[in-house]
Amino acid sequence: MAVPVLADWLQDEAAFRERARNIALTNAGGIAHSVEMLAELGLVQKANVQVKVHRASSLFKLYILNRSEAFFGFYPLRERTVAIDDTDHTFYDVTGKDTTLFHHVAGPDDASLGSQYVQQAQMWFDSVWSTIAYERQS
Repeated sequence: MAVPVLADWLQDEAAFRERARNIALTNAGGIAHSVEMLAELGLVQKANVQVKVHRASSLFKLYILNRSEAFFGFYPLRERTVAIDDTDHTFYDVTGKDTTLFHHVAGPDDASLGSQYVQQAQMWFDSVWSTIAYERQS
């Protein structure tokens, strides 16, 4: 993975990859729970959640809703220091909590910028989902 990576010499560190994996799985679990709650509360007729993961670094956030809307934002890289096994490590990592999301809407015209953006985002997502993504391991 390109990030997270130790700041000195850009070295890979297994503990950072494991930390990033745990954060991603926690976030995915929270999203899945929220979607399932919509159905339990009767706010939607039906909810189905599937989660897959991949080994590539997450450098942006992308949400696609019903193949008609997309929300996209870049994860900026930041230098951080975190204690792992009681030792401080300085590394480069992505930060997503403050990411600005840009909203794109597919319109009735397939040639519109919004429609093209949503179509291409969906195509990219489908290509990752059907090739390098796999069912997550707990």
